[in-house]
Amino acid sequence: MLNNRIFAAFLFLSLFANAQDNWMVKGYVKGLTAMQTIDDNGEMALENTAHNRFDVNWFINDKFTFTFGLRNRIIIGNNVSLIPGYTDYVSRDYGYLDLSWVWADETSWIGVSQLDRFMLDYTTGNLQITLGRQRINWGQTFVWNPNDLFNTYSYFDFDYEEKPGSDALRLQYYIGQSSKLELSTSLNSESELTSVLLYRFNTKGYDIQFLGGVFTETDYVIGGGFSGSISGGGFSGEMTYFHPMEENDEGGKVTAAIHYDYTFKSSLNLQFEALYNGFGADNFSSGIGDVIFQDLSPKNLFPTKLALLGSGGYDVSPLFRVMLAGIFGPDGNFLYVGPTLTYSISNSMELAGIGQYFSTDEVSDSNGDPLVSSGTAIFVRFKWSF
Repeated sequence: MLNNRIFAAFLFLSLFANAQDNWMVKGYVKGLTAMQTIDDNGEMALENTAHNRFDVNWFINDKFTFTFGLRNRIIIGNNVSLIPGYTDYVSRDYGYLDLSWVWADETSWIGVSQLDRFMLDYTTGNLQITLGRQRINWGQTFVWNPNDLFNTYSYFDFDYEEKPGSDALRLQYYIGQSSKLELSTSLNSESELTSVLLYRFNTKGYDIQFLGGVFTETDYVIGGGFSGSISGGGFSGEMTYFHPMEENDEGGKVTAAIHYDYTFKSSLNLQFEALYNGFGADNFSSGIGDVIFQDLSPKNLFPTKLALLGSGGYDVSPLFRVMLAGIFGPDGNFLYVGPTLTYSISNSMELAGIGQYFSTDEVSDSNGDPLVSSGTAIFVRFKWSF
């Protein structure tokens, strides 16, 4: 009952905000149907998700802005009963404050809401201070972001465009038009502190950044990134070195990614990216579960050491776009293929079909039983934005 009242309060606030000059409200409603194979015998799982979002900005005055973003999801299907701990997985919250609510947990369906943005922003002159749940985006590449120390996300979670936030205090001081100094500090759900200083500037057409600090009270970190262009295409990269605060036999390790993309006059866009993960394993010990249920962090961007991405997108017409992406991981022979078809019904409505295929080498559990080494999923999504 309490969670229903919270949702109703946000709904009322959103409707009220539409009538106020110093408020801005946007959001969407989505319906997603998923058909997935759940084992190597081809058994199918069917899941339907109704997904609603509110993003509200309250411009209190010329210095203060309050922002919140609320996700509401109803998930119906046999995954809820077939996958152990599925409710906990869907409702997990990595922030210091647990701002997720499971307001329905039934045999075949669940209801969950989450505040993934909840922050107060203060700006005066060249100084900007932001406190609360926010997204701190330091990544320069497209799929894997070693510099994104606060908000790691999964490329395969295509239905979460906004990406997660963290509970943090962010201080940004702008030096001229293209440089800034930033200090961000956050606490995660384990009360572990991450505090990192970043300096970003522009020179000769390239945005360059350097960073250093402490990650989750376990590692000292230094790193950097860049973004610019070569031969008319976007060129970017980033690297972070993690050195354990307590000495161990393995010592420090590096995670790095490099990216290139090019768009032709015909609208064809090609992207290529490579990841080196110093923390990666030699194989997929749990089959494709290592990817689907991966506990993501900047030290765990991919289960193995090397991953390669290639993707392409083409506008068949102004309203219809086709895309195809593939990822290969040599260790464990990981393969991912993801086609996407998107059709814009109007400025506010979109229909999409998405496919996902995963495969790895066959592996077994401690009892010798084979684990799931391949899987296919087909998604159909309708989205209405407001």
